[in-house]
Amino acid sequence: MEPWFRAITAEDFPLIHAIEQVAFPNPWPLDAFSDFLLPWAWGLIFESELVGYIFYHGVGDEMVIINFAISPDFQGRGWGEFLLKESMQKMIESGVRRFFLDVRISNDKARRLYEKFGFVPMGTRKGYYTLPEEDALVMGMQIQ
Repeated sequence: MEPWFRAITAEDFPLIHAIEQVAFPNPWPLDAFSDFLLPWAWGLIFESELVGYIFYHGVGDEMVIINFAISPDFQGRGWGEFLLKESMQKMIESGVRRFFLDVRISNDKARRLYEKFGFVPMGTRKGYYTLPEEDALVMGMQIQ
C-alpha cells in the first residue's frame, strides 16, 4: 500500500503533537498547533494512520515551510520527499512562486532533500535552535 496525503484538520493536532514529540529534540507544544495553521497544512497518511505532516505559512506568492516531520518509524521510505513534492505542487497550483525554510545546520539529511527540490542556501540565523543550541540555515527556491 502506498501513502497518500490530505489536508490537515484540527482533529489531527493530537496525532501531530505525538509525532512532534519523537521527531524533534525541542518539539512544539500542543497549543502551538491551531486553526491558524490549517489553510496550508498537509498530512501524510499510510493505512489510514497519520504518519507525517507539513505546515506552510505565507502571503501572496511566498510560502515558508514552518514545520515538517515524518514519524521516525516511517522515515527512510521516501515519504518525506513524497509529502514535500505533493504539498509544494498544491501551493504552486494556487500561485506560489517562492518557498523558504529554516533547517538545522547539522541536519544533512533534510538539507539534501531540500536541495533536491531546488532550495539553495541564502544565509544563517545564529543560535536559532535550542536543545541543542544551533544555527539555522535559511534556504529558498523560486519557481520559474
